[in-house]
Amino acid sequence: MRSLHDQEFAEFLIRIGDGVEPTKPNDMVRLPLHIAIPWEGEHSIQVLIQHIFPNLELYGWDAPYMVQRAILTPTNDDVRKLNDMIIDQFPGEEHNLLSFDEVEGDNHNLYQQEFLNSIALVKSNDALPALKAAFNFQ
Repeated sequence: MRSLHDQEFAEFLIRIGDGVEPTKPNDMVRLPLHIAIPWEGEHSIQVLIQHIFPNLELYGWDAPYMVQRAILTPTNDDVRKLNDMIIDQFPGEEHNLLSFDEVEGDNHNLYQQEFLNSIALVKSNDALPALKAAFNFQ
């Protein structure tokens, strides 16, 4: 993570956490220009992805590469949008997998399948998570 290797950024985060970093109305914090990606429309999202995950098409299958990177978002809808955009950048065919719609220990069917499928976790249609295979086994 960036805070492990960037002392200035780590100190900035600590100041925010300690409540000593100056804030704007509604407790908004102004990011220093050198760590912010300016918003110039939807293209800025791709710029952010390229900045955090450079050469994703080459290193996206490398676990150490991936665990050293993260994009934090305030809502699950933002997470789904970013995940969809990032998954689309991986080479290969997308495969949708069906989820198992049952609550463990629910002997009385208290939770209907429609309700379980409505719980959003990751991908746009969480009942059908999308994956791309790293290797083509034949």
